[in-house]
Amino acid sequence: MSIYEYDQARHIRQEREEAWEDGKREGEQSILRRLIQKKLDKGMSVAEIAEVLEESEERIRELLQ
Repeated sequence: MSIYEYDQARHIRQEREEAWEDGKREGEQSILRRLIQKKLDKGMSVAEIAEVLEESEERIRELLQ
């Protein structure tokens, strides 16, 4: 890439979008972890939690670690 092709505003915009997506993903995982913990506290199994939250059992186990 030539120095003349660099667009600082575009670069900053792309960095912000990536950071936004990362934050959104982390927030969703945090919420899902809290829901999983609440269901575990109620005595539900991983299979039941996966079904209720419409996630795979593998994903539930990953989030428990």
